[in-house]
Amino acid sequence: MKYGYKSGLFSALGLTGVYSSYRRINQKKALVLTYHGILPEIPSGGSEYEYRNFVTTRQFDQQIQFLLKNYRPLKAADFCHPDVDTSSGFLITFDDGFRNNYRYAVPILQKYGIEGCFFISTGLIGTRDFLWTEEVTRLLNNTKQKELMLGWADKLVLPLVTTTDRANASQIIRKKLKLAPKAERDEAMACLRSQLSDVPADMLPDEEERYLFMTWDEVKGMVKAGQHIGAHTHTHSMLSTLSESESWEELKLSKELLEKATAQECFTMSYPNGESDNFSELHKTQLKKLGYKCAFSQIPLFNNGQTDRFALHRFNVSLGLPLSLMEAKLCGLLK
Repeated sequence: MKYGYKSGLFSALGLTGVYSSYRRINQKKALVLTYHGILPEIPSGGSEYEYRNFVTTRQFDQQIQFLLKNYRPLKAADFCHPDVDTSSGFLITFDDGFRNNYRYAVPILQKYGIEGCFFISTGLIGTRDFLWTEEVTRLLNNTKQKELMLGWADKLVLPLVTTTDRANASQIIRKKLKLAPKAERDEAMACLRSQLSDVPADMLPDEEERYLFMTWDEVKGMVKAGQHIGAHTHTHSMLSTLSESESWEELKLSKELLEKATAQECFTMSYPNGESDNFSELHKTQLKKLGYKCAFSQIPLFNNGQTDRFALHRFNVSLGLPLSLMEAKLCGLLK
């Protein structure tokens, strides 16, 4: 695991009371956590990289217990107005809309009386399509080919011999395509599927727990279970790669579809990828005009009353993050 060698050190450090001291320093600030996927356990044959943005139900339960012990639960609506007191609070968010969120995260949140916030890419709901970023990793993990030449990327040749090679290749390809216009990305993905055609194009039954998105009935079920639903665009495109009219349509359509399905106002969203160069002032203006009240980035910082309501900060939670390091990260000790 990425953080394995540090876990013991930070566990011991926690016994000194230093975490409590740092929490007091940041007690007027709020935490927002980003999750993506959750499973009862990670399949024995699955690569660590493929499941890097997942947690197990046991991890998630322990993390919720830790948060409730040291912070107070907040709701997404609390972040829409700077005058609402969010000090010493936390918000749980999930991005994308995987079915495993509905199956495994919601029951745990209900058990502790917590309203989570689930940001959904509406174009994938009710389909068996792969989220393109996940499909890249899936293709590379499952192909028997030992190298890949990217004809659309200056004929770059990527080795695929080891699991590390495949993880590196996934990072390179996804980084390039995240910055590409949607039409160029779609063309590159079609090329990648053709080159790695030994991997089944359709989702297999044993892949559903990992990759399948919710149905609209399950989205409605989340609302009935007391959870908040927000937008994550329609096609999970980085807004900065779209034209002004395209980004407007992404934000408008996802909002309309969610409001129609849930019979509730959709007033929150999270930016796909969420780094500072993935959205701009233009997109904040569009969100405001469309009636959104706040939006979340993936910039790993705390939030307070001065934080831009349309660039709220979040900390990502990954599979390889032990609870001791998570505590150090969330109190502000570990960057």
